[in-house]
Amino acid sequence: MIVIGVAGGIASGKSTVARVFEELGARVLDADAIGHDLLRTDRLRGRIREAFGEDVLTPEGDVDRRALGRLVFGDEQARQRLNRLVRPAIRGEIRRRIAGMRGEGYDGAVVVDAPLLVDTGPTDLADRVVLVTAPATTRKERIIRRSGLSEEEAEQRIAAQVPDEKQARWADYVLENSGTQDELTAEAEALWKRIVT
Repeated sequence: MIVIGVAGGIASGKSTVARVFEELGARVLDADAIGHDLLRTDRLRGRIREAFGEDVLTPEGDVDRRALGRLVFGDEQARQRLNRLVRPAIRGEIRRRIAGMRGEGYDGAVVVDAPLLVDTGPTDLADRVVLVTAPATTRKERIIRRSGLSEEEAEQRIAAQVPDEKQARWADYVLENSGTQDELTAEAEALWKRIVT
């Protein structure tokens, strides 16, 4: 089994690359989706409520991700507090799922699609790391178009992430996504051949 980490800032195109790898035969673990699932658990939801109060919950008691995002992307200390709560849980679940695949005898490629994979240094979650980058202006346009966030909210999310240049130090491969989706797909397919075959 080979574990390929696909990292990149918001709206960089990392999920497109992960999807290409999936179409080529990989199993994908989406860290964002895992995080969303974990936010529904009583344990993590309770810890979020303790850390940030009732304002980040819906009337039904679920975590209101939009309200939480507005809070943490405008406050560095709040964002770090959230990361300390959520990241270990996500990493632990990724490790559990990888171990499960090994236990069932799977020997193909696993892709860990995780935006924060190498933002604080090298990772032990993947054998190879692909960093997908894109210009900040392009990313901002994509965020606004797909999420309906304001320009200010999009800029806050980009500014909150570690710059590509720093993350690139810990990546084995860098894919620059400044062209079309077809061009990114072709680059991802070529990179897959280099990594897997």
